[in-house]
Amino acid sequence: MLILETPEAGAIEGVGDIIKKVAESSGKGEDEIKKLIDEKQDELSGLVSEEGAAYIVARELGVNLLKATNRRLKVKNLIPGLRSVDLMARVVRVFEPREWSRGDKSGKVASVILGDDTGTIRLSLWNDEVKTVLTGAFVEGDTIKVSGGHVKMDNRGQPDLRLGRGSIEKVEDKSIELPMPDQISATSASQRRDIKDFKEGDYGECMAGLVQIFKRSRPFYEVCPQCGNRVAEKEGKYECQEHGQVEPDYRMVLSGVIDDGTANMRVVFFGETAEKVLGKSVKELRDDLSKGKNQEEIYEKCQSVGKDFMFKGRIKRNDLSGNLEMVANEVSDFDVKAEIRRLLEQVKN
Repeated sequence: MLILETPEAGAIEGVGDIIKKVAESSGKGEDEIKKLIDEKQDELSGLVSEEGAAYIVARELGVNLLKATNRRLKVKNLIPGLRSVDLMARVVRVFEPREWSRGDKSGKVASVILGDDTGTIRLSLWNDEVKTVLTGAFVEGDTIKVSGGHVKMDNRGQPDLRLGRGSIEKVEDKSIELPMPDQISATSASQRRDIKDFKEGDYGECMAGLVQIFKRSRPFYEVCPQCGNRVAEKEGKYECQEHGQVEPDYRMVLSGVIDDGTANMRVVFFGETAEKVLGKSVKELRDDLSKGKNQEEIYEKCQSVGKDFMFKGRIKRNDLSGNLEMVANEVSDFDVKAEIRRLLEQVKN
């Protein structure tokens, strides 16, 4: 289940209690709240349980049911929605800041890859936070501590660590045991495996056929045009927690089933990977739907079903079904010649 914050012990039990509390605080009817929860689960392709979706809906309606708590976590435990997070990690890579602009707004953003013995995660630094990179406050190989951070979902469906009101500092304590950047990079690289051999928490790669795409009533969602995070709708207006009221962009989300002959697995696609699978950009899809084009026909004419692809992504367990699934962040066409070369190299070795 996706947990945004830690509930106060004994405060609320079950989805029914959540619906009643949200209805009392928001002025909306319980049936309407239940419908919003169902739509949120559908929107997130089953990535959250009914209770998790209920907490998200409550938050979007301005009803705070939860109490934030600090917790020291490993990278593998960082999932979108966590707040007040403490993390001790190694700086694996620091990227040069880049400029962004949207309308009359502009600024800078920089990415830092952090890691520990369980994997890596991107830390995104925005505007004034970028000074940390520009001044060389930390470099690759440093040990850093993030305090009071929070985790967003990026436009590729991956966890993205943010500071917000939190802080970051360099740690000089030599007794802290963390692998060095080259060791972290080696262990976090994607590993080519059969689907049957995937385990929860793997960052894996497989060659498989796309055998099915699930039809969704709404295959896109609203995001902030500046940071790419999901935005909340309030009375027809959209608000980003970091950038306030915005005119949203849209990202596509799809889910389907892949099969490599050893097993099959559900896969969730976000953003560019979803566009590649469907064969349409989110703009083209929205234009088709706005013109009254039959949505069933859009899925039925998808030429990706039945084709082989290379899939890369994080392996997680679906809380609803209990089965493993992949959140894909890369989908590429199957290259027969490259595959032959890889097999020959294996034989040679």
